[in-house]
Amino acid sequence: MYRYFYYHVIYVGLINIMIFVPWTLLQHRFNGAVSAIGIAIVYGTALAYLTTFLFSKFPGLGLADILKAYLPRGLSVLLNLIGAAIWCLAGVLVVYAYSTTIQQFFNPDMNPYLFLSLMTLAGVWGSSRSTRTIQFAQEILLLICAPLIIMILLKAVFSPWLDWNAIRVTAGYVTNPPSFVAFCAASFVFAGCNTLAVVNRLLPAEARIRFKWIIPIFCTFFLLVSFFIPIGFHGTVAVGEYLYVWSVTADSMIMEYGFVYRVLFLFLLLYTALSLMFAMNTWHTAMEFVKACHPKSKPQPDQYPVGPANWWISAVFGVLTIAYALWSNEERNQMVNQNWLIAQVFTDLLTVLLLSGFAFRKKRGQRRSAPAAAVPDSR
Repeated sequence: MYRYFYYHVIYVGLINIMIFVPWTLLQHRFNGAVSAIGIAIVYGTALAYLTTFLFSKFPGLGLADILKAYLPRGLSVLLNLIGAAIWCLAGVLVVYAYSTTIQQFFNPDMNPYLFLSLMTLAGVWGSSRSTRTIQFAQEILLLICAPLIIMILLKAVFSPWLDWNAIRVTAGYVTNPPSFVAFCAASFVFAGCNTLAVVNRLLPAEARIRFKWIIPIFCTFFLLVSFFIPIGFHGTVAVGEYLYVWSVTADSMIMEYGFVYRVLFLFLLLYTALSLMFAMNTWHTAMEFVKACHPKSKPQPDQYPVGPANWWISAVFGVLTIAYALWSNEERNQMVNQNWLIAQVFTDLLTVLLLSGFAFRKKRGQRRSAPAAAVPDSR
């Protein structure tokens, strides 16, 4: 069962391209991005290990269930709404970014809201399914997409057009003090462990997440590749001029296999499925946080058929996506992305602190009840 956990680790590491992580890092490539990446790798690994360890102390419970059990109702509702806002906005940002990328590189004259509406409808339908259904769908999509995306990344690494001198020049700025914004962006690659907020409901009580060394290896690979490869293709200066930097980078490569010649077409096709997967998971998690605000709500990870609440809540997320697209432009979207990355770091820390306190209370309660249970009857 723990393989589903690693699916989340991998797809979150891959989707960082659409959440403007490489763009944010490249804007700070001369003033702290390289040192921030090194710190983020250590920090992200430690936080991922600690998050998985703390969730293992509450088998079968999601984060909303834990908050409801250990906090006053008003405070748990507030934290659930904050969590719902963070997760919902993540899906909104990815759907908007991908639909804009499709318009820019496939058909600039296309109605900008046409593809956005199609992506939003697919995301609403997917997020309204049960948690277990989403896990099964995610497994199928990821097993199809991830090998091909990793093949493209490896093709970029071994490309003869990759300028390693430009990469070495940028890496030489590692002595510059780290940038906080760059650190927050780099830390996102390790955020796949946060999906235990809902996925933990599906893990059996006796299940243990093994092979945790996969987390730093894969996440570090995705982070370094997403940052250094565009520099190697476009140079240390020109790379900062691109907004959709990885789409331009993919268009700099060619393939000689069958009818596929431009890597960009295959790249964007694969990221269609990956973006939908991300929206499906983030909106589903946000939906579970919202449902947990109701005093009579109960977790139903195997719910079938799904209730009307799933549809209504997911539909609200879809409406918010359209509203964001009407309000946003390139500058506003960049600002929201950076602020979301910063907020995500603080909410991750808050989650770990809360879970640590709850785990300590649970352990102390067990210690107090153990002696009383062990006292024999004196009669």
